[in-house]
Amino acid sequence: MLKLENYQEIINKCSHCSYCQATCPVYLEDLLESHVARNRLNLINQVLILRTMPVSQRFREILDRCLLCTNCTQTCSSKVPVDEIIIAARAEVGKGTLGGLKGFVMSKMLKQRGLTGLMSKAGSLAQKIGVAREMPQLASKSFDQIYSGTIPAQGEQRGRVAYFVGCGTNFLYPDTGVAVVEVLTRNGWEVVIPDGQVCCGIPVIAEGDLAAAREMVTANLKVFDLDSVEAVITDCTSCGMMMKEKFSKLLDADDPLQEKAQALAGKIFEVTDFLQQKGLSETPPALDKTFTYHVPCHRGWSPTVADAPRNLLGSLPGAELRELEEPERCCGAAGTFFMQQRELSESIRSHRLEQIEASQADTVITQCPVCRFYLSAGLTSQQVTHPVILLAQAYGTVQP
Repeated sequence: MLKLENYQEIINKCSHCSYCQATCPVYLEDLLESHVARNRLNLINQVLILRTMPVSQRFREILDRCLLCTNCTQTCSSKVPVDEIIIAARAEVGKGTLGGLKGFVMSKMLKQRGLTGLMSKAGSLAQKIGVAREMPQLASKSFDQIYSGTIPAQGEQRGRVAYFVGCGTNFLYPDTGVAVVEVLTRNGWEVVIPDGQVCCGIPVIAEGDLAAAREMVTANLKVFDLDSVEAVITDCTSCGMMMKEKFSKLLDADDPLQEKAQALAGKIFEVTDFLQQKGLSETPPALDKTFTYHVPCHRGWSPTVADAPRNLLGSLPGAELRELEEPERCCGAAGTFFMQQRELSESIRSHRLEQIEASQADTVITQCPVCRFYLSAGLTSQQVTHPVILLAQAYGTVQP
């Protein structure tokens, strides 16, 4: 359980090494020490655990100005899970218990996404009331209207995988999902898309709404038959992080689904990472593109996911990878953070846009749908897409 009381001891393991200072996008932008992870932890300890300070408006602002990018967690020499402590603190102060109209919209968008008609109405309503302000329009046809059930492998079957379809792919970028299915089946993998999938839960844990997140975790665990598949594939690094690192922690230790959550953690793969590790049964003839790679922040759950697109696409004839000056620098989107902290997010994004333009690459690849949207909104000439789409284009199964 992501309860603050469970982190009291580990908070005190912070060695004040300052590694988090060098990797925090918010600190690098505003240079305020209060926004460095070590100081956030100290404040949480004083306010919510030791109770020596009040829950002030400034304290709430400091909690809110964290992107939950996990960069501090990934670089922490003491292995302090800073992101989880921030989430637990937000839950403690009641940040994320949405009610009324906004609660209804979020419920429809995240918990009942399979009801496509309701989802479309909820998405339209969300934009009107500001829940989804500045988000891209919903796709004319969601991914679950294109593919469902079991899609057979093309040619000789190498194995069977399940596909977890994130909300970004299902409703905003179904082209990613189409490419995932086309490339996996092209390489001999039968793809099972379980019915009844809902949001992975990462938007609501960012708000501190752990109860809603547990509902989503429970729903998703019940629809996957893990014994019948070799792996569970996701195209989103944030969904992958949630399923591998957070599902189990959101359940009680004695929850009957705890064993299944841990089994799922051992089978979850990001699609390009899976293909890179298993190898392509058919190498595309060529990929005549120059591309650069925005590495998503939520990459730490797999030691190989950050390099998989480089290795998978970079070896194709005609492909040219043009590395960014700082490939792993945050773009400032962070789920809905860019809507809540617009000025800060745009300032963080500006550095990333400069580096992308300096690369002079035709295409930007990234595995995060929110990064894809937010970078696209700031660029005028480069296309931003998922790396598996480029692979599908190289095969000729998806048109550029």
